[in-house]
Amino acid sequence: MGEYETKEHDAFEGKRRQFTALLEIERDEQNEETGGWVIFDGFARTFSDEQIFDLLALRTTFNSLAKLFSGLAEYTGQWVSIEVASHAAAHSIPAEVVMFGDNTESIYLHITSLTPAQLEPDEYRMLTLSGEARTPATFIAAILDFSLRASGDLAAAAYDVGQGNCNAIVDQYEHPRVFFDLGWAPNFHSFTRPPSQPDFFACDRRTVAPVVLSHWDMDHWSYAIKRSAFNPTNLTTRHEWNAQALQRFWIGRAPQTKAHQIGPLAMSFYRELTKVHLFPGIPAMLLWPNNCRRIDFSEGWLEACDPPSHLPQDRNNTGIAMFVQPNRKGPAILMTGDADFPSIPSLQTNKRLKLAGMIAPHHGSRITVADVPKPLKRGPKKLVLSVGNGNVYGHPKQESIDAYQAKGWDWDVIATHQRQTCPHTVALFPATHSHLHGNVLLKFSPGAPDPKCGCGQVRQGNLCLIPSHVVTSCPPSGTRKTYIRKKKTAVVP
Repeated sequence: MGEYETKEHDAFEGKRRQFTALLEIERDEQNEETGGWVIFDGFARTFSDEQIFDLLALRTTFNSLAKLFSGLAEYTGQWVSIEVASHAAAHSIPAEVVMFGDNTESIYLHITSLTPAQLEPDEYRMLTLSGEARTPATFIAAILDFSLRASGDLAAAAYDVGQGNCNAIVDQYEHPRVFFDLGWAPNFHSFTRPPSQPDFFACDRRTVAPVVLSHWDMDHWSYAIKRSAFNPTNLTTRHEWNAQALQRFWIGRAPQTKAHQIGPLAMSFYRELTKVHLFPGIPAMLLWPNNCRRIDFSEGWLEACDPPSHLPQDRNNTGIAMFVQPNRKGPAILMTGDADFPSIPSLQTNKRLKLAGMIAPHHGSRITVADVPKPLKRGPKKLVLSVGNGNVYGHPKQESIDAYQAKGWDWDVIATHQRQTCPHTVALFPATHSHLHGNVLLKFSPGAPDPKCGCGQVRQGNLCLIPSHVVTSCPPSGTRKTYIRKKKTAVVP
């Protein structure tokens, strides 16, 4: 691909620019208003070995885009060339600029053309990570074991990040020891964020927790972006990285097929991680080894998801799942990311596997009902939906909630958007406290003591967990928030 072209127009038409983008579609035919959502993860200019220049991610509705571009559904997972304009034109489609961090802006550009595109061989190799070094399984296990040393009685946490996912193995003091995803709601879901942003690194003085990345979808790792800013001069977005997020090991899996390319935004994050060397010659990004199905560590195991032919062969189902099992004995807690149950091998091969708790797939989205695993009969039976209230996808789905309850997850089904007044802070600051959160605690035994922080770091970082004695109720199914937001068109200088 050659150098980009910037076309100057008069003040009415503004600027236009060409981008190459990976097109991702989340189809929802039951939503007559939108038909689902389309994300363009794009770049302009060519790649280099060091970085990707001029990023732009856009989001629009399927129905609006399908009116202008026929056969749109066939483009999912494909590369397209789009022309983007700063102002509306005849037959153009408005699309919102995707941003992260504390950004809540709604800036709209306009897509004026869409055609198929091909990547250059070097670009393809970069986005599939095909030439990148893999990390030995023994080293990945050692990193997890080191982080979990002297942790005492373990529990698990599902943190309230709005429409996204962030889970953790926590020690007896509530300190995160290993993260499973480190997500945060993007700007178009900013209304789902908790009132006080958690500081996931508040406990780094005790241990710098590594991150197991379930897969490369942006809402599962974007807490690593401190802030995004849109540049109207060249119609691009610049992301400022959270330095603390980079100063830890990340364990992720490379794309498995051509359809699983990670996209320019995730690639820019990957490149930043490879620049950080936590040990001499060892980057912060640790890629899952080839031909490895499972990595055991002292308190559980990771496994490579492998979807059967009837499931979508996409990023959701080809990532990493994590089972937490203290001392490798007794029941486990399952963290799924966005993977549907048939793609998680242990659920298919080990029928005697006992689960004390589970963080449900894909924010409570639709799942394969027949494959929902059963909980341990006398266990805590807590199932958590990591979801933002009023999200545009209509998560959680009622049929999924019904399926979980039918399989025995009937004691405690809870969503992270069901926020509680934080009892830890109320006891200390009753007059001034207004802290609400939906950080959910999952235990391995109903009678086990709740983890309790004694140093104040958990409280200061808004990482407190709702105590197990607090009464919760099953969440209602999701109600979509209308996609029409106050629009701000890009300003042309």
